[in-house]
Amino acid sequence: MKAIFLDIDGVIQPLWQQKRFKHMDEIEEMAKELDVKIPGHSYLDYVTKEKYPESKQDSYSRKCNLGAVCFDWSQKAIDYLKDILEKHNAMIVISSDWRDFGERTVRAFLAIYDLEKYFYGMLEGISYNPPTERQKKARDYFQSIKERADSYDERSAYIRDYLDAHPEITAYVAVDDRELGFPVAGHFVYCDDGVIDERKYLLMKDLIDIQDGPYPLE
Repeated sequence: MKAIFLDIDGVIQPLWQQKRFKHMDEIEEMAKELDVKIPGHSYLDYVTKEKYPESKQDSYSRKCNLGAVCFDWSQKAIDYLKDILEKHNAMIVISSDWRDFGERTVRAFLAIYDLEKYFYGMLEGISYNPPTERQKKARDYFQSIKERADSYDERSAYIRDYLDAHPEITAYVAVDDRELGFPVAGHFVYCDDGVIDERKYLLMKDLIDIQDGPYPLE
């Protein structure tokens, strides 16, 4: 199986783009339309209910989230992503902090762009909480040997933890605007200058076909 570990901010959502705030008065009506177009995801409940399952955010913040998906995500970047998923028979694992919104919400957001069918999973844990026991072991291990590396980000250790727990994944690429580096070097596309573009797309296409897994922790 092939997997794309997908960050969102800086990868499919331009960091400089906040068109959502010009459309805040349209969000509820848009949510109603999405409920008809994509049944089963309760977009209107998401943006109007005082409390929403799996979310600690208020309704205004949730409107901002949905507005970001609909008005700020880059259609071109998503087209590049979808092309790789379709042509290379790959699946999505969410590595972004957007996983904090919960699986149900992430699936609903992906569904807006017909990406839900590629959803496979998310990294464990919540970004603002301590790492899980598995993640801590992976983090501590890679920290102990990172002096051999030029760059290192803890998220890369969490990706390797996920790979260790999912030996069915035998090829992967991680795409992120954080410099993950070691220990996912050789499988990493760095979005340091904007979202997925043609150059990053071509690199992702090359890396996703490297069948050198599974990837147990050493």
